[in-house]
Amino acid sequence: MNKNKQITKGYKMKKIAMIIGILSVLATSANAGWSYSQPNIFGGYNYYTNNGNGYSQPNIFGGYNYHGSLFN
Repeated sequence: MNKNKQITKGYKMKKIAMIIGILSVLATSANAGWSYSQPNIFGGYNYYTNNGNGYSQPNIFGGYNYHGSLFN
C-alpha cells in the first residue's frame, strides 16, 4: 500500500474518532438541567427544576418530608 494512502487513512480515522468524542460530550451535557431551591415558611425548602417542582417540611424525627411532582 502506498505510504500516502496510509497517512490519509490515519487522518480520517482520527477525524472520525474526534467527531464521535465531541458528539458524545454534547449528548451527555444535553441531559444536564437547571435547579435551585429557596427556604420556605415551613422550615424546609422549595425546589424548582426543569423536571418539576416540590417542597420539603421538617418532620418530628429530625429529617424532612418531601412533597411535589419532583419526588414522585
